[in-house]
Amino acid sequence: MPQVTAALASRRLNQGWIESFVEQTKHFPSPEILRTWAAISGIAGVLERKVWVQTAGDSLYPNLYVILVTKPGIGKTLMLTQIERLWREVRGLHVAPTSITRASLIDALSEAKRETVDWLAATPVSIFNSLQIIAGELGVLIPAWDNEFMNTLTAIYDGAPYDERRRTAKLHIQIPKPQLNILAATTPSYLNAVMPEGAWDQGFISRTILVYSAEVNLLDIFRERPSDDRSDLIHDLITIFNLQGPMRWSEEARRLVRDWHMSGGAPIPEHTKLTHYVTRRTSHIIKLCMIACASRSNDKFITEADVGAAFHWLFEAEKMMPDIFMAISSGGDRSVIEDAHSFLNLQYMRTGQIIPEYSLVNFLKNRVPAHNIMRMIEIMIRGRYIEAKPCPPSGVGFVPRKKPEAL
Repeated sequence: MPQVTAALASRRLNQGWIESFVEQTKHFPSPEILRTWAAISGIAGVLERKVWVQTAGDSLYPNLYVILVTKPGIGKTLMLTQIERLWREVRGLHVAPTSITRASLIDALSEAKRETVDWLAATPVSIFNSLQIIAGELGVLIPAWDNEFMNTLTAIYDGAPYDERRRTAKLHIQIPKPQLNILAATTPSYLNAVMPEGAWDQGFISRTILVYSAEVNLLDIFRERPSDDRSDLIHDLITIFNLQGPMRWSEEARRLVRDWHMSGGAPIPEHTKLTHYVTRRTSHIIKLCMIACASRSNDKFITEADVGAAFHWLFEAEKMMPDIFMAISSGGDRSVIEDAHSFLNLQYMRTGQIIPEYSLVNFLKNRVPAHNIMRMIEIMIRGRYIEAKPCPPSGVGFVPRKKPEAL
């Protein structure tokens, strides 16, 4: 039965849906950044392909691929459970099975057909396929790095027509307007185990927003549990689900996004593994602007405040992304020191010259937070791993020494 546009219900929540979700889940141990991005994904899912922004290239829809990355026991799966419960309260929204392969994904997406009617639109009837995936463990969705599966996820993300033939079952699956939204959770160690080095340059991961937190919230296990009344969240989420049509921009909101894009998009994540991700940040910002607008109001009018929220969410997540790669190295500081010492040894053996400070800094910047680089160098000097030497024109350089235990 097609969904027909009707007068939208008034919102019940006193603040935006995302802010309300974050507030109502504060009794969970999950860090706020994880609760926020779970809520962002929650709205992205219910907007489906019903809402869009017209860009110079094409219509852009607000679907997202978001992976929450933490060590075990921090509360990422709790947030996915909350979003899944809310999604399943929205009649007509298609949520994928818990365990899904590439073939069953396409089957589920093919079955997730949606028809909406908006008599005010130039084309009143809209037909598309929209599926929401919740993966409490990324390993269930991606048990191994399968390039064919990754390419499929990449193609569907962009909303391009999907066409597949299966000889064994003599099936021809055609999905002219697919839409996929993914909210998943994993650990740094799983990313390290499953992702080959070249995966960071490929389409799937460059389209994915990785949200990391190492924050541990210890709560009183005997505290009184607050009321679990989600009726207002459900009501307003259903109202957001019923939004249809293009979103408009205020002149100031449009100017803010255009100026940021044309100036290069500072601050830019600098980790080498994020090089290809960086090229997609503008589309992420536009999607987040739509989500911020839908969270706030039914008006489908993106304001300066919505752009500010989008910038805040993305920059906060990007600030933590390099920490994922540091967490992947389970050896901690000692492992980084050993790697840096080996790097300097190799350089010194090749050139026989003092290694400039910038070479060591560039090596360390992808392995430790920026504010820890000089501390790490100081530890290496005091631990007698390296010796500082004058090195014109940069001023200072280093010569590797034998490991302390060998001295």
